[in-house]
Amino acid sequence: MRTTVAAATLAFALTLGYAAWIQPEWEPQLNDQFQYLSLARGLVERGEFTRARQGAAFIPETNRLPGYPILVAPTCIGGCDHWRIAVLQAGLYALLVVASASLARRIVPLRSGAVAFAVALYVPFAYFGALALSDLAGAMLFTLAVMLWLRSVERASTSTALAAGALFGWAALMRGALLLAPLVFAATLLVRDRGPWRIALAALAATALVFLPYIAYSEASFGRPYAGNSGAVLWLGVLEGRDEASLDDVERAEVAAARVEIAALDAADRDAQPRAWLALDDSLGARARRLIAHDPLGWVARSFIRSAELWAGERPLKGGATGDVSAALGAVQLVLFAAALAGAAVLVRRRELASVTAVLVIAYVWITALPFQTEARYALPAMPFALIAAVAAFDRWSSRAAVP
Repeated sequence: MRTTVAAATLAFALTLGYAAWIQPEWEPQLNDQFQYLSLARGLVERGEFTRARQGAAFIPETNRLPGYPILVAPTCIGGCDHWRIAVLQAGLYALLVVASASLARRIVPLRSGAVAFAVALYVPFAYFGALALSDLAGAMLFTLAVMLWLRSVERASTSTALAAGALFGWAALMRGALLLAPLVFAATLLVRDRGPWRIALAALAATALVFLPYIAYSEASFGRPYAGNSGAVLWLGVLEGRDEASLDDVERAEVAAARVEIAALDAADRDAQPRAWLALDDSLGARARRLIAHDPLGWVARSFIRSAELWAGERPLKGGATGDVSAALGAVQLVLFAAALAGAAVLVRRRELASVTAVLVIAYVWITALPFQTEARYALPAMPFALIAAVAAFDRWSSRAAVP
């Protein structure tokens, strides 16, 4: 326990250290922060999920989900102070370390302290914790939800399953791709043991209840259950790793037409932009599907580029990293991911629910991200589980090395 507390304290301090390093600009190139803070102000000043300022007409939100603005809204009472957010998220990082150690005690019980320090020293968590972005918070909520899910199964506790489901729903309100994860976990549980229907249904019901208000908001605002940006990120994923010279005539025509549509959105009246965005998102999604059908083998082949960016693309340095530093960071992350894959092979052979769940998380995050544009921060919900798997691989290797 003292090891976990020490690791959690280290995580808290690292987050504040990053905050001191990157302030006062707070990485302005990551402009998602301004959007989230505008939405948090809307909740505080107007009691509405909107970027519109107090006294202006209501404008529904199409691009961002409400989970993170709800979390940071209390820090915007009296003005959004970035340091308050950094301190809040330093605490969330510490809680992530504690939850990861709790999971490790189920999966690699003799190495839970090593997992706690591995998570505390995985500095992208601290980097994003210092920023007004949803990535650390979403990873913490998701990890805590998985921990409570496993505990609910172990103790046959409906109330714990409800708490896990509520956290799954809140995590999905930060990153929509996580929404179906509890369904995968429930299906896996029921295939293994057909008895715990009550546990599975409680978790799924709580997830749905937390997410339903957003569906109602979207239906009321746009006449569709989910606004989002899935078409745009599918389009960007089709083009990820490409440059203009690599495009053929069909692809150039689609890109040129898309640029015209994007320019039209930029020129649209501010009040009209939300609905214009939905039309653009639908159009970009349709264009992406046409390009995938045009060159399916190329799209599949570029999945290696998207995977490399997802698992080894993080550069947690002020303003990013270039040159030799960037290459070194990428190499370290590739080694870590290779160890996680080796550990996943070890864990899945155990057929224990906790071990299988850790592997499922890694696979789920990878599969749901792969068709779209990838950024390394999208893998953060899986990183505690990848680190547990990497420690399991080391544990297996050290055990074999100790045998004469």
